[in-house]
Amino acid sequence: MESNWQPASQAEAEALPRPGFLLQRVHDLYRDQFRRWFAIMAPTSVLAAIVVFLSDQRVKEIFRSIPRGETRYHSGEFVEGLALKLGGFFVSWLLGCFALAAIAAVVHGLDKDDPDIVWKHDSHQRAREHFGALLLAAMVTFCAFGAGMAVAEFVQLAAAKLIGWSHFSRFFWLASVMSVVVVASIVSWLGATIPLILRGNNSVWTALKRSVEVSSGYEGALLLLVVESLVGSYLAWYATYRGLRMVVPDHLRDTLWYGYGVYSLAVLVTASVEPPLFIGFSLLADPEQLNRSSFPRT
Repeated sequence: MESNWQPASQAEAEALPRPGFLLQRVHDLYRDQFRRWFAIMAPTSVLAAIVVFLSDQRVKEIFRSIPRGETRYHSGEFVEGLALKLGGFFVSWLLGCFALAAIAAVVHGLDKDDPDIVWKHDSHQRAREHFGALLLAAMVTFCAFGAGMAVAEFVQLAAAKLIGWSHFSRFFWLASVMSVVVVASIVSWLGATIPLILRGNNSVWTALKRSVEVSSGYEGALLLLVVESLVGSYLAWYATYRGLRMVVPDHLRDTLWYGYGVYSLAVLVTASVEPPLFIGFSLLADPEQLNRSSFPRT
């Protein structure tokens, strides 16, 4: 057993899972400090959106340069495009891990400054102090999600082959959405890893194991938080797109700035609905914090 393993308290070991109470505390804290969560999520969400957008633009340029039907003669460009695509997704995933670390620091009261320190820390200070561990945790969870999606894709292809594509195509969109939900909910069992790293200086592998343990009994609550995050993000994009179409004149919707404006605003609106999942991860990492009647304030 590793020396930095944090043994569970007697109360924690005997406590029964209370998924309903977790959901209640998550949403209470989300409403109580909404502006704080948005201030954390907005910068990382905007930066992640920029990274994904630039990588997508570059990938499109690479694939446009390949003549139709000659992909096998341009394997180098194809690999480069795939690497850029995955790289963009990973950077956005890593930024999400930084946002999770910042939220965990607030929930656990780790962002409070020592009165003897002149320099005031921001909420991301703890994340920067544990950059190596966060990077490794991001790589492990990203690979876990990617492996899960690969398995889900294989299952979909097998189902399409079994019942025929003409029949399966009607359910392809639903099957794709359900695959993301199932895989994301399973990977969410590792979601407390980063809060555990910040809270107890656990190694990444110890925190991964401990995250699965503390998630036991809360699988249903995590599934609901995952669904809430995905549905909330989709509704945020849709509401932004439809809402702007209702107020912006037709002759302005064809301009370049309108597209950038819709994209930027949708990213910010999405950033406002995603914190509950991260708050849930943070509370699971500290059952005593979950049961407190009040939370740290700014």
